[in-house]
Amino acid sequence: MIKEMKKNAVASVVALVVLNLIISANKSFAQYNFKNSEIFLFQKNEIDWGLHYYSGTEREETRTETWREYEELTTGAVKFQFKNQFWNFQEFKQERYDFNLEAGPLWGNGNWIDSSAVANIDAGHKIFGLRTNASASYASRYYYNNKNYTLVQINGWARYDVYNQNSNGISTDSNDVVTGFEETTKEDKFRYSVDARAGWGMGRLKPMNHFMVADFILKTYYKHRRFSQDEIASFADEIGRIKHQRNIRSGHKTEVESAQMQEYLNQKMFLIPVSSLEEEWKTGEFLPRFDGNRVEFGPFFSYYNREPDFIYGGYLLYNHAKYCTAKWNRNFSAGVNYNAYKKQDWILAELSVGWSYFIKLKSQFDFGFKYVPGIAINGSGNDGELNNGFIPYLGYFTQIDSKNRVDIKLSYRISEDEKLMLSGPEFSLSVYRSRY
Repeated sequence: MIKEMKKNAVASVVALVVLNLIISANKSFAQYNFKNSEIFLFQKNEIDWGLHYYSGTEREETRTETWREYEELTTGAVKFQFKNQFWNFQEFKQERYDFNLEAGPLWGNGNWIDSSAVANIDAGHKIFGLRTNASASYASRYYYNNKNYTLVQINGWARYDVYNQNSNGISTDSNDVVTGFEETTKEDKFRYSVDARAGWGMGRLKPMNHFMVADFILKTYYKHRRFSQDEIASFADEIGRIKHQRNIRSGHKTEVESAQMQEYLNQKMFLIPVSSLEEEWKTGEFLPRFDGNRVEFGPFFSYYNREPDFIYGGYLLYNHAKYCTAKWNRNFSAGVNYNAYKKQDWILAELSVGWSYFIKLKSQFDFGFKYVPGIAINGSGNDGELNNGFIPYLGYFTQIDSKNRVDIKLSYRISEDEKLMLSGPEFSLSVYRSRY
């Protein structure tokens, strides 16, 4: 009873803190009012290559009537990464694709259980080897008017690991005789997954990257003058026109582009050119930053070559993003999906609240949390029991110069029942160069 009261008290405090932050953000930052009819365009192709470090927890379990194998690992990997990303957000289409290829050394340690009618092996093990993985995704939202759209999305990934495994533990046979277990083996794993969804939706998330650059430059270098939202938007259109002319094969010259921007400021807005703008122009290359609301729903399926192998169902998703100032963005999403599986159906929801803080046009901090509740149904054992998961997260991205980037992400999964998610930290660090 006392534990339940403590849980309810903690949940109430968290809810009040989040509500207070949202209300404070609304009062402090809500200075722009973007119309539904406004369309912001964004087009960019970016190629990245560098080093990516990742550490996290992994779990696999296979069960039959006579056999069970369970493995839980904490792994780390340093991989060379090649990534190609493309965004094409136009008036009647918002399209994106990503391709990622990685390879590098893998290490880890964890627990392993191999249980059958013959014997039960319970051992800890360490691994060291090579991990390679590739992934690709494509998403297209086609707008048949300003607000309504259809969605087609498909994602796929494949991973192949080769490693040496050293296992130490105990083995208990069918006569309850316990013996020591020690084994060194060479293992390999091939895992892949494909998932897709179709959807119908209303609303639009508008890419605000060019508006952000225009907003920052005008208010930083021309403090003596007040600019209307329409003036900032017009300057943002010119910034977009300059950037959308880039060719990733031949590259681009920042001095030429910044000169075109200076010419617009001087001839169209009657502002005195500022010599330092070329340095600002070299940065401001963030991932898409959004403003707006979007609701979508539809069917989906997911296939993984281990259990749970084939899942299908339907989803409902709401996204909200608010461009508060050049320095702040507020993001909120809420989704629920029904998952049908041959052994057990379940309902899974996700509530995400986050903020982004931008330092000039160079760096970005992200922070927030996700709440993930799940309920199992149409199965046996724990039907109707609510399981809760929480994921607080932090992120930092900085542009060292016009080509070199650092991206850091940290999160921690907290789960009441590890059937919902595996508890533990996740950390990633990417140091890479970009061409765009």
